[in-house]
Amino acid sequence: LYVSNLSWNTTDEDLRTAFQSFGTVVDSIVMRDRETNRSRGFGFVTYGTEAEAHSAIDGMNDSELDGRRIRVNIANGRSGGGGGGGGGPSKTPFFYPL
Repeated sequence: LYVSNLSWNTTDEDLRTAFQSFGTVVDSIVMRDRETNRSRGFGFVTYGTEAEAHSAIDGMNDSELDGRRIRVNIANGRSGGGGGGGGGPSKTPFFYPL
């Protein structure tokens, strides 16, 4: 599940605790900025079954968590290709001015 509008104070464990009453939470993570380690305001919760996930959407969407009204939706799967960025050459050529 994709959970948005999270408080900057919400932790992975807070997310797990808030969602565990709807089923077995396999994973919960609040996405953080790489450089500042500050929350980016969204995260993901993974359930063992689709039924548990839908129950959590019904119960948690538009509810309050840590003083913020959160949104909960099915997360879009990543499409193949793209992403990663393994440090290889840029796909856009750069030309130095003469």
